[in-house]
Amino acid sequence: MQFSLTQVAKCDKIQSKHCTCSKDWCLFMEEEKLYTIKEFSALTDVSTDTLRYYDKIGLLSPSRRDEKNGYRYYTLNEFERIGEIQTLQQLGLSLDEIKTFMSDKTFLSSYKLLKRQYEHICGKIDELKLLKSYLGEKLAHIDNIISGQLSENISVRYFPARTGYCSDRNCHDYSQIKSESARIIEKYDKNLFISSSYALYIPENELHSGEYRNNYYCVILDITKDKNTKFRKIEFPAGEYAICRYAGTSFDRNSTIEKLLAYISENGYEVCGEALQLCVIDENLTNIDSEKINEIQIAVRRAEKSDI
Repeated sequence: MQFSLTQVAKCDKIQSKHCTCSKDWCLFMEEEKLYTIKEFSALTDVSTDTLRYYDKIGLLSPSRRDEKNGYRYYTLNEFERIGEIQTLQQLGLSLDEIKTFMSDKTFLSSYKLLKRQYEHICGKIDELKLLKSYLGEKLAHIDNIISGQLSENISVRYFPARTGYCSDRNCHDYSQIKSESARIIEKYDKNLFISSSYALYIPENELHSGEYRNNYYCVILDITKDKNTKFRKIEFPAGEYAICRYAGTSFDRNSTIEKLLAYISENGYEVCGEALQLCVIDENLTNIDSEKINEIQIAVRRAEKSDI
């Protein structure tokens, strides 16, 4: 909260000695009215403990102190200083920074401070806009899940082309998946919690050989990397995918993959590419395994009819 002399004049705790007008915004106030720390706290909405701390560190000291009992007494000069301290705190400065600035304040230092904090706030606004976008996507994603609920029925659906970068390290728990995600991105990305942009990659040859039962490879979708990256680029072409969801962890997928492969064979399809495992609801949203939902997507096409 910020204060000014006008606001002080409106406060019914301050009585004018010299003015005879009835306007509540009149600025004629009695000279050097003293306020105890309790009264000053009530005026400024700053706790007495905070005022004592400001005094201790030399940021805001009372105008007078009774030498006999040690009581602190404040005037309107400190009232204005409180408003300045609160404004600088809102701009993001620490108490040490505020103390340094206020002890050697010049026009140029004020200008530099305002410019620096303006640029800092602009950066924060950009971060918040990005975070808002991620949250909107996440909430829309969750809303779709809630409205659709979990369906373990198999369907074939068209997906546009997607690109990912894959780690060849085999992951066997969730912490390893997160670690590999960070390695692919090449830095810790706090927005991974919100965006859930990672998935698991299942090579086509492992779908045929059954090795998918023991291998779990992390893939990050829809990112751009340098051509010299050590991670393998994988193309998931546009086309039809047989999909099925299941409740459980990322490592409970085997029976669902087997069910999908049986469906593909029995319904005139054949596997024609890699597979994706999307973590629809994962450890970021729940610690309860039965609440987690994964979706398996296997690239398929219509099998050619044999003449025999």
